[in-house]
This record gives sequence, C-alpha cells and structure tokens, in this order.
Amino acid sequence: MSKEQLYSLMKEREKDFEGMSDAVWGFAELCFNEYKSTALQREYMEREGFRITTPVARMDTAFIAEYGSGSPVLAILGENDALAGQSQAADVPEERPEAPGANGHACGHNLLGSGSIEAACGLKRYMEANGVKGTLRYYACPAEEGGGGKVYLAASGAFDDVDAAVCWHPAAENCVDNAGLACVTVRFPFEGRAAHAAAEPWNGRSALDAVELLCTGTQYLREHVLPSSRIHYAITDTGGGMGNVVPQHAEAQFIIRAATSEYMEELYARILKICEGAALMTETSFRGPNIISSYSDFVRNDAMDKLLLKNLKALMPMDYTPEELAYAEQFKPFGSMPGAAEAIDSSVDENTRREATGSTDVADVSHVTAISQVRVATTAIGTVAHGWANTAQGKSSIAHKGMHTAARVMAGALLELFTDEALLAKVREDFDAAHAGRKYHTLMPTDRQPSMPKL
Repeated sequence: MSKEQLYSLMKEREKDFEGMSDAVWGFAELCFNEYKSTALQREYMEREGFRITTPVARMDTAFIAEYGSGSPVLAILGENDALAGQSQAADVPEERPEAPGANGHACGHNLLGSGSIEAACGLKRYMEANGVKGTLRYYACPAEEGGGGKVYLAASGAFDDVDAAVCWHPAAENCVDNAGLACVTVRFPFEGRAAHAAAEPWNGRSALDAVELLCTGTQYLREHVLPSSRIHYAITDTGGGMGNVVPQHAEAQFIIRAATSEYMEELYARILKICEGAALMTETSFRGPNIISSYSDFVRNDAMDKLLLKNLKALMPMDYTPEELAYAEQFKPFGSMPGAAEAIDSSVDENTRREATGSTDVADVSHVTAISQVRVATTAIGTVAHGWANTAQGKSSIAHKGMHTAARVMAGALLELFTDEALLAKVREDFDAAHAGRKYHTLMPTDRQPSMPKL
C-alpha cells in the first residue's frame, strides 16, 4: 500500500474536480432538483469506468457509481444541493447577490460532492494499478438540506451490504464530524370555522387560537425535557391578514431535536398530545401531523473516527500562499471569530466526542453501516455556514485546496480498509457494539414520492 502513489494519481486530475465544483456552484440547484449537477458528475464517472445505477429509491438525482466486485464493499457519500436565497457574487467580501432571491451554495455542497468523487476516482485508479480487490461505491445523495435523501436511500436498503463508508463536509475548521441530533421537522395544521369577529364571533372557531395554545403548551413542556433537547417553531400560517375575521385555518412548523431518536420520538408524541388538547379546547380540527423530514441521531464508530483523524492529521497543515491568506483576511470580519490571529484554521481538533448541535441525514446511514466523516477548512476562520460569506468563498483556491485534502483523507482511509482485514473487522465490531440491538427506523414516510418539501 502506497499512499504517496495514491496522492500522486489524484494530483494529476485536480483541475477536473476544481472545474466540476465550480460548475456545480454555478448551477446552485435545490434539493431533489440537482439535475445538471448530477448529470455532469454521473457522466464523468461513467467515462472513468464506473458502473452507474440511477435512479435510486425513486430519486432521479440519486445515483450509485460502482467499481470492482466482491468484498469488502466500501462507500463514499456526496451531496450537491444548494440553499434558497443564498446567491452571492464569488470572491466579493460584502453581501452582493448575483441575482437577488436566487439560490447559492452557502453550505459548500458544490465542494462536497465533487471532492467525494475526486476521492472515488483517485482510489479506483490506484485499485486498478495495484490489483486491490473489493467493491468501491460512490453514492450521489440528493436533498440533504431538508429533504432527507439519505433517509430514502437507507430505508430502501441501498446501504445494507456496505461494510463501511466515509463522507466529509466543507467547513472553517478541521476535525472529525461524527455528531448529530435526532430531528423531526413537522407541520401542525388546524382547521376552524370562519366568522365575522364583530358581528358574530360566537359562530367562529379560531384555528389561530389552537396554534397559539399549541405554542403555549409547548412552553410549559420545556421545563420537563432533557437539557440536550431542542424545540423550535414558527407560525407559518396565521389564517389571513384581516383582524376582523375569525381565522378558519392556521399552521405551525415545529423542529424537535434530541440526543437520541428514541427520546426525540417521545417528545414528538408529547407534542402531538398538546395538538390534540389545543383542538379540543378551541373546538377546531387538528389536520396533521405532516412530517417534512426526520433524521436519526449519529451513531459514532470509534475505529472509523480514529482512522479518518489519522489520515487528516497526516495531511495537515495545508500550505497557503500570502495571496490566499490575504484573501481569507477579507472575510474574517463577517465570521464568528473576527479577532482570530489566523486567517484560516490550520489546526486539527482531535476531540472525537464533540457535542452535537445540528442534525444531518448522514446520521441515518450510521444506523445501517459504519460511517465517519471529517470537516476540512475551505473558508476563512469562523465563516458561518448558510450565509453569503460561505457562498462567496466557494470557488476560491482555499476552497479547492480544502476539497483536495478531504478527497485524500477519504481515499487514504478507504485504501487502508481495503488492504487491512483486521482494521475492517474492528470497524464492524465497533458498529455492532455501538448499536447493541437497536434497529433502524424513521418517522419520515419513505413510501411517498421524494419531492422538494414545503418549508
């Protein structure tokens, strides 16, 4: 096994993936609509000799690219979806949309998918040259931003025969990324009876009253939940803009998070009771729930985390030119660490027990197979995801450099798993121990046709 040879093979194709990433940045397609992005990538991998399967789990923008045969089966995951309303001119250190209201890659998924494909293509070339046995797969996973593409894939059995998988995410830091809160995003609609609020209010039944009682009841619930839980909401339908009409319809969207899927589902069940009580008190009808998406908690795999961390540390720090450091310095004032001494984070956080603060559908894959992922710096230090400054830096040489590093981390880790039976056995042992009899399931109705959710 020669990682130097692997990295040399990958170096030869770097410009291909920079061009791919920049093209996807320009497409900026939303969840389940990544048609141009996936077509570009699918055609590239087909030319590289991968066998292509598409659609997958009824998702037109999902595909599996496969090389080799037999065991082990190792996988790399990628994403391509952008965010609504995050258009931004590239490299401009002030908020300046290319087109106001248009989409933008404020979470770096243009880099994510392209870097994962870079890893897959580089590893395939090494396997061919050195006779490495096994099956290598790349999964194009749609709709991470709220659509739960990996949940559909996991529920369909797409990962059932995978021995281990890796992923990465563009970031402003370098670390193992193995935490995620279980989460359900759900709409709670109520239906009442309209009436003139001055002439005949006694004939009205206010759906908005029911929504307000739901929100009030949830405030009282907060005292009686575990501290790691999160419940946030927005009233998405107030029933109209006329104060002299009793609202016939109203709706709230809730996001319920917890450290484990089991406790998240317990909280969800309790809030459903509040919905029923609110409807009873107001003599309205509760017309829900309508689940938008639901993600599981992330199940850590110690052996995989250590493997990715080792490969990440071996490639750090990345070397930056004076021009790149000056470029990053322009964006520091717009991040969460404006007074940081460095322009770009060149350190590696070795903590593999970081507290979960968000949710991801990668976590659902962790319930089906062993997986870990890394965060690699592609922006100025402190740059916050889902903001214009992230979009602005998505085509920079700093972003490309981070993408290439992430690709090497993933390819190097999988090369070790392909060639070290004992290491792979430890990964599977850790997977079995971490699950301890837990069976994967999801609240998300995966028998429906995947489509862009009404958020």
